Amino acid sequence: MESIEHNLYLHPILIGLLLLAISLWVYTRQCRTKLPPGPWHIPFVGNPWELAGDPDLRKSLRRLHMQYGNIYRLYMGPKPTVVISSYDAIKEVFVKRGGEFSDRPESLISTLIFENQGVLSSSGEIWKEHREITLKTLKNFGFGKNSLEGKIHTEVTILLSKIAKQQNNPFQLLHLVQTSVSNVINAMLFGDHFKHDDPKFKKVMTLLEETFKFIGAQNIVVFFPFLRYLPGDMFHVKKTMRNVNYIEGFIGDLVDKHMENFDENKIEDFIDAFLLKMKNARDQKDSIFTKKQLAKTVLSLVVGGAETTTTTIMWAILYFAAKPDIQARVFREINEIVGTDRLPSLQDKLKLVYTEAFIMEILRACNTVLVSLAHTCSVDVTIQGFDIPKGTTLLPDIDSVLSDPKIWGDPEEFRPERFIGEEGNLLQPEEFIPFFTGRRNCVGESLARMELDLFIPALVQRYEFLPPEGTTLDIKDIDGVFGITHKPKPFEIRAIVRKKE
Repeated sequence: MESIEHNLYLHPILIGLLLLAISLWVYTRQCRTKLPPGPWHIPFVGNPWELAGDPDLRKSLRRLHMQYGNIYRLYMGPKPTVVISSYDAIKEVFVKRGGEFSDRPESLISTLIFENQGVLSSSGEIWKEHREITLKTLKNFGFGKNSLEGKIHTEVTILLSKIAKQQNNPFQLLHLVQTSVSNVINAMLFGDHFKHDDPKFKKVMTLLEETFKFIGAQNIVVFFPFLRYLPGDMFHVKKTMRNVNYIEGFIGDLVDKHMENFDENKIEDFIDAFLLKMKNARDQKDSIFTKKQLAKTVLSLVVGGAETTTTTIMWAILYFAAKPDIQARVFREINEIVGTDRLPSLQDKLKLVYTEAFIMEILRACNTVLVSLAHTCSVDVTIQGFDIPKGTTLLPDIDSVLSDPKIWGDPEEFRPERFIGEEGNLLQPEEFIPFFTGRRNCVGESLARMELDLFIPALVQRYEFLPPEGTTLDIKDIDGVFGITHKPKPFEIRAIVRKKE
């Protein structure tokens, strides 16, 4: 009996000694390989608490950056993840040496959702060709061109009319904005837009929103795959996959309709153009133009075409309501230059200097994408004296650039004037990278900038945005939600129709 009790006490000691030995072995191995510095971690477990310890991810990133420098490593499971912070480091790695860091690693988004396919999550030559063809095809349908302005104005007009139905009462604006913004890319992808009350599309938007909330907490499943198979659905992975399957089914039905009615002499949207590529490549072995690749590319464009722009607009509305002096100045500029008899246009952009500076400051201060999608290196590399083994995951810390006091002086202050020069001209510093930089910068940047330049001015031209009656709004008290993007928590707003002078 005493021997059994003795062994029971001994087991924790042996386990502790074993873990200590492994830790020392890992530590000495790191010293030999010159990995970047980073916090202590438990072998095979890592140190996921370093990013999960604070609900505000920005605080964790800034603390680690200050403590370990511009390039540091974290362990999410048994493998190291290298975080690249500061503009100079990001430029060196992802711009000057972008060819070595353009692939995607295994991750929840790339592996489980996109199956390493499509323009967002593929790697190597497949990604290069898909990105080139995707951009070329979208440009043919107005992507990044002034000819797209009419389609955006159509969605802006619908959104303004939907808001009018609220009759100055408090309401949640999110789903109206989300549908209108999504319909811009939908028109290019599917050749049509969806009505705000279309039940299937409403469900797709709801499932997308739910999935965005889930994904931020799910990367741990990539490093510890067995967690997917635990009883229940603690990390919402099963729910996420059900959501994705429904959305893919929705997209698949639209692709099937296009295939049924396909006419190679009548290419009217992105799906038609891709189907033509599939037809021309049908006899090629190992063709990259497959129905699966089409579905995943369309899914990535639907996601990218809705989430970041919608989130930026929601932050803008929130700041208008919290900072009435800034809202008044934006409206005054629009009223003086555009008036109220027509919608603001892209030609007005150069004259609407303060309005444009406000949009840029929203992109900087709210930092919709704190950390860009993960990259990996295709070969063993050395960065600033640190060894980065082939296949290592790298995370570009965009927040470290957009909140850098060395660049912005007072990054914690919301100050649109920082983007206006002494002569009243608009400034765009090299370090302003809300859409990332390098080879894998956001595919939809030009579309997003067009949408922001047309939606936001039109909204403040028509409505004054106020908090619910009897309440006040302090921007410092507003919490963000960290998932794929950094978005404000759900809020109600009043949209008061402006009186014509």
